[in-house]
Amino acid sequence: MIMAKTETLHIRVNETVKLNAEEILNRLGISISEAVNMFLCQVDLTGGLPFEVKLPMSDRLIVKDMEDLRQKLCQAEKNIEEGKVCDAEDVMDRLREKYGI
Repeated sequence: MIMAKTETLHIRVNETVKLNAEEILNRLGISISEAVNMFLCQVDLTGGLPFEVKLPMSDRLIVKDMEDLRQKLCQAEKNIEEGKVCDAEDVMDRLREKYGI
């Protein structure tokens, strides 16, 4: 049974997030309104958020700014000079095992 849409939402979102979302949704052939309606239907059906909510990757993996990037690159070069390196295949094996990729 399809229920009539009778309510209007007014929400504030970051302009860049909205533009990026509109571009992606347009490629999928749906509007933001339709996507929000889908989201709210899923909340209703699942009794919660229809996706996992978690914090971003650890700070050691996120580059905050150019200075942070320079520091991480310098540390990486130091590690290489000290022989603290791993074979790429070993790294990929560990990532596949840990994250199931």
